[in-house]
Amino acid sequence: MLSAVDKRGNKMGDKKILKLVLAAMFASMVCVATMVIKIPTPTNGYVNLGDCIVLLSGWLLGPVYGVAAAAVGSMLADLFAGYPAYAAATFVIKGIVAFLAWLILGKRGKRTLFAVVSAVFAEVFMVLSYFLFEWLLMGQGLAAAVGIPANLIQGLVGAVLALALFKLFTGSRALSDFFSHVNKEK
Repeated sequence: MLSAVDKRGNKMGDKKILKLVLAAMFASMVCVATMVIKIPTPTNGYVNLGDCIVLLSGWLLGPVYGVAAAAVGSMLADLFAGYPAYAAATFVIKGIVAFLAWLILGKRGKRTLFAVVSAVFAEVFMVLSYFLFEWLLMGQGLAAAVGIPANLIQGLVGAVLALALFKLFTGSRALSDFFSHVNKEK
């Protein structure tokens, strides 16, 4: 049996350690997927594959660990890639994307329709959020709209890949059982 101690000196059980390890793995996958393919956009951002893992984080790890993995991994990618001005906004936006993905799919399990709806809703939120961030906080004004098509493409590609992988994970009995076990309350 694995054991570790949290900040208060309480022992953490196997499941909590497993969730922390999975969240760290997903955060690193988000970061790598974001940085491997980077296509620059006119608004100083870039199109990437990180949204695929952001959605999977929400769906497979749930609202706490999935949000943490998506937010931290995406923020680290911005910092490592030389986009520190976007890091804080990315942390918030990608965390909310993962949360929305989980919220809509939630306990509905393997239902593909809800996965599609959650991916679309979460990615539309991402596009609108980056537009508002670039328009209002980065001072780009309405010129920030130039980035909308690139963000739509990124969201679409991320959603399609995430849905394919989600179908693979939920179609595999071993993986489906594993993630169901991880997300069950004590």
